[in-house]
Amino acid sequence: MTQRGDWQFGRIYPPDEGWLATAAPEPILDPELPIVDPHHHLWQRGEHRYFLDELLADLNTGHNVVATVFLECHSMYRAGGPPELRSLGETEFVAGIAAMSDSGSYGKTRIAAGIVGNVDLTLGDRAEPSVGQRANRRAPAAAGQSGRLERARAAAAAVPGRRENQPLLSGIYRHARPGP
Repeated sequence: MTQRGDWQFGRIYPPDEGWLATAAPEPILDPELPIVDPHHHLWQRGEHRYFLDELLADLNTGHNVVATVFLECHSMYRAGGPPELRSLGETEFVAGIAAMSDSGSYGKTRIAAGIVGNVDLTLGDRAEPSVGQRANRRAPAAAGQSGRLERARAAAAAVPGRRENQPLLSGIYRHARPGP
């Protein structure tokens, strides 16, 4: 295992159980207060797996977590097909995990009640099908039918040569929905 001092920013490492065991228990201040966890991931990274069972173990600590929002993490992309649609595989995967949660067999928390997927805006206009499908809540069908797919995001700050306020995709703003 990599030593904590050798870790690099932005890399994903398996949990350091020894270090985690040194943390003081978090007090439960209001066990009845409904909480929505606004940011979590689900992934398989080498031998490190963080799926439904692992998330539930972290959530079921005495707080009243009623729902969660999944944020993209570049995991479970489609292995083939048009590059602009491969990231939809992650949304399809998470929608499947969410459907498992909705069965009630895993407790009361609605896992991935919201899903924020990824769109690679560096593809330019070739990203249009993915943006359009997400904006119209048509793809993937499972996410659209459940109403989970809320937003898409891209790491625009990491695009070399991009100027501030420069759109990466012509027409991107026509897909924006007003509101919170």
